[in-house]
Amino acid sequence: MINYQIICPLCSSNSTTKIETINREQIIYLYKKDFGIDVSYLLKNADLDYYECSSCKLRFFYPLIVGDEKFYNALQRVCDWYYMDTKEEYIYVKNYIKPDDKVLEVGCGKGYFFKHISTKTKYYIGLELNKKAKETAESNGIKVENITVEDYSKKYPETFDVVVSFQVLEHVSDPKGFIEAKIKLLKKGGLLIIAVPSEDSFIRYAANVTLNLPPHHVTRWSDETLKKIAEIYNLKMIDLYHEKVQEGHKVWFITTVLNSLFIPPHRLIDLSLKWKLINKFSEKLARLIKEKLKEELLPNGHTVVCIYKKDLVL
Repeated sequence: MINYQIICPLCSSNSTTKIETINREQIIYLYKKDFGIDVSYLLKNADLDYYECSSCKLRFFYPLIVGDEKFYNALQRVCDWYYMDTKEEYIYVKNYIKPDDKVLEVGCGKGYFFKHISTKTKYYIGLELNKKAKETAESNGIKVENITVEDYSKKYPETFDVVVSFQVLEHVSDPKGFIEAKIKLLKKGGLLIIAVPSEDSFIRYAANVTLNLPPHHVTRWSDETLKKIAEIYNLKMIDLYHEKVQEGHKVWFITTVLNSLFIPPHRLIDLSLKWKLINKFSEKLARLIKEKLKEELLPNGHTVVCIYKKDLVL
């Protein structure tokens, strides 16, 4: 049904549809089981509703409850892969960046993307709110500011040739303000680059994906929504790139496909015994057949990259 009270956090439309309600206790259980992290202090006493905007097709949780520094520090302690030193999106995006481009990376983590580009150190700046990640980046000679992009944009409007963020947009509570600040920082003709988990991939149909739930991910982005960004902000979309299913995600992909054959329709969280048994069987079967999956048959993988140009005439 259409809900006229909940406003889309991207396009501000009040025409939003509630897809389902997510039980608070189930989210707390998944984070405790998978990572040993207690998120009850963030979720307070409320269940979360999951919505889709009929205008821009953004999917989002309400209320938009995001993780704090305590939460992300805890994730880093248990996930040594949380800040990866190389990603396919880094390799793809580097082709759009010239050595003399002034580059701002929003949510730069430990600064690994900088190692992939030819930009000189003096032309690169990272923004990172996680102090431990910032310290690691700075120990490698990378300049990092501990400030929000919204505040930074007030100081340095139209300063950068490229503003990029990898796997950040889906974490923020105000995507509209976040995108507007990044655009404000760009010179006219500059490039806005966004990489996010793709709702046009298998992950849309995967249940019990803890890190694709609040307080980690609070919005979900399809190609249609990414294209809508260009319309909303008068940008020119010059590229939209989907990586294929990566090696480390093959078992996850096959398991998700097999599960969907037995447990339609898709739900974000399913803690039933039936799901557990089917998922266990699917995962074992996926490990047996993953090597037989031909690369040319692989569909869209986890990440989509979208590249926009700021209009010269605004």
